[in-house]
Amino acid sequence: MMRTSGSSPLGKIAAAALLVLAMGAAPAVAQNCGASVNWFTNPSIPTEVSGGLNADNCAFHQLAWQAFAALIQPQTSGGVLFETWMPDYGVFPASGPPTPWGQDPITPCTNDSPTARSRFVFRPRVTKTANSAINPNSTDQAFGGAIYDQNNNVVYYGAWVNQTEYNFITGCQFYDKSCIAAAPSNVALPPGSIELKTSWRVLPGGPSPSYYSVQGLVGSSCTPVTLGLVGFHLVINTPDHPEFIWATFEQKTNAPDCPGSGNGWAFFNPGCLQDGKPCAVNQQNTNPTQICRVTPWGGGDSQNVANLQSLDQSVYSTMQKLAAVDPAKYGYLNIWSNYQLVGNLWTNQGELPPSSANYKGSTLNANTTMETFAQNTSSPPFQNCFSCHGESGGAFSGTNPANFSHLFFEAVENGACSGGQLPAGCTASASQLKRSSRGAYQGAAAPAMIPAHRKTP
Repeated sequence: MMRTSGSSPLGKIAAAALLVLAMGAAPAVAQNCGASVNWFTNPSIPTEVSGGLNADNCAFHQLAWQAFAALIQPQTSGGVLFETWMPDYGVFPASGPPTPWGQDPITPCTNDSPTARSRFVFRPRVTKTANSAINPNSTDQAFGGAIYDQNNNVVYYGAWVNQTEYNFITGCQFYDKSCIAAAPSNVALPPGSIELKTSWRVLPGGPSPSYYSVQGLVGSSCTPVTLGLVGFHLVINTPDHPEFIWATFEQKTNAPDCPGSGNGWAFFNPGCLQDGKPCAVNQQNTNPTQICRVTPWGGGDSQNVANLQSLDQSVYSTMQKLAAVDPAKYGYLNIWSNYQLVGNLWTNQGELPPSSANYKGSTLNANTTMETFAQNTSSPPFQNCFSCHGESGGAFSGTNPANFSHLFFEAVENGACSGGQLPAGCTASASQLKRSSRGAYQGAAAPAMIPAHRKTP
């Protein structure tokens, strides 16, 4: 996984030549929506969808994979890029100010010393309560209830934010309930904000070549355990898409498409019987949890599904060629070829509010390990990410773009914003603007939070 430094200049030239030839070779399968080798050789997180407001379906999926490729880049200090971001419990501590960016946060563990620090504390899916030893809000799955793999081990969850979102939250002290209450009605996360939500299963035998793994701390007692990544929500706010772009990745052997068949799944057993009949799928309060995917690729039109499938295959081909040509530098990609983009959702030209009239991409988007019991359900009604994440129903009052993020539910009273006043410099006079269903811009009268994410063309 780490780079080596003993190869000769001639060897490097030969490897580079082979890489050029390999990447130029014709793919085995015709590609409609393809990957770029630059995502791995010169990684960067895109700031906008290629094509802007005229972007096609493929461009949104390419943005997701390009960002994911950057987030899994190995770091010289160990681990990968997304692990250097701030975990939610470092932004929303139970008491005191947030952890400074770049530092490991104090663990929210009941049996740790008050100064113990780690970025790898994970929580099971539990019922939201105000007095939990570890605040579970951001890692509670849709509609609650834990899930268990075929080894009867519970699945754990974690969340991270990038520095853009961290700076916004801490600068306006929105880790404090009083500051959230003092916010205007049009507060919005700035463009470039990214949130990650991850799910992990216990690997009893230690690290596996099929899973990206970490040594995590789990439960309120922070028990050390080896965890393998099974789910990854990548949620990106761009200038043209204040509703966020909702991409989700999964480990390939999580679960089959419904009704389910085959062996080797982490969350499905084809031989499971109850009262002589096949076990019911996607049911709460079961251990192990028998899971299958209700809507492959999150649905949408045929082009959406074809683009997701084509791009995943193109990414795997790119990874395999890089790892074969230069294993010292790109061998780490072998593990990541076990993951796939299974769905991606946004609205037409970034329209707000999201509605069934403007959903684009995977219109029934769901992750089997994070929305297990909410996959295209009618009771309670659930279609996709926007069924829960919208401009209303969040921690901020009224109709408010910041409510797309549910992390703000983790805020507690920390003594900030005395007298109901936000910190100096947190508000601006520029109007918060949003795109209407007709493609025009509408301005809000209340002051926006810096930086405003909409400007008139």
